[in-house]
Amino acid sequence: MATAYQVLIASPSDVSEQRKKVPEILNKWNTLNSAYYEVVFLPIKWETHTIPEMGDRPQAIINKQIVDNSDILVGTFWTKLGSHTGVAESGTVEEIQEFMKKDKKVMLYFSSAPVVPDSIDFDQYQKLKVFKEECQQKGLYDSYSSLEEFEEKLYNHLTSFAQSQKNKKKRNNQ
Repeated sequence: MATAYQVLIASPSDVSEQRKKVPEILNKWNTLNSAYYEVVFLPIKWETHTIPEMGDRPQAIINKQIVDNSDILVGTFWTKLGSHTGVAESGTVEEIQEFMKKDKKVMLYFSSAPVVPDSIDFDQYQKLKVFKEECQQKGLYDSYSSLEEFEEKLYNHLTSFAQSQKNKKKRNNQ
């Protein structure tokens, strides 16, 4: 029987193409690999998996509704960090922090695609640079320069994760 992993897609607004691409990558991976690896990746996005609720900070509600129940976080950044939540520098950062506190899998990707300097918010870009430097002290992340490279890397990393889960399951059954 396959193990289902809920994959939270976390990002600020400037990587909307990557955000749209992640469910496609997961579905492609599932179609080609889930039977062999006995793993299924289910895409989770706040836009599609949260319901209206009042009584707390918006990010706290998102955390309660989807972050707490997700197994893997795929996060991507380019030129922005995002908006402050009252607790963290951005919703994406808060989601990453929640995952790390619970020792859950975080897969981070930073775009190195060229930017037009006049098109970026310099304050956001500086905050992102600081966050990226902090990430260097907390683990490994990957970079990509095109949507195609992002797709290829994420697909390969999902395969590596699934292989490690298969190996772990095999060791536990011996």
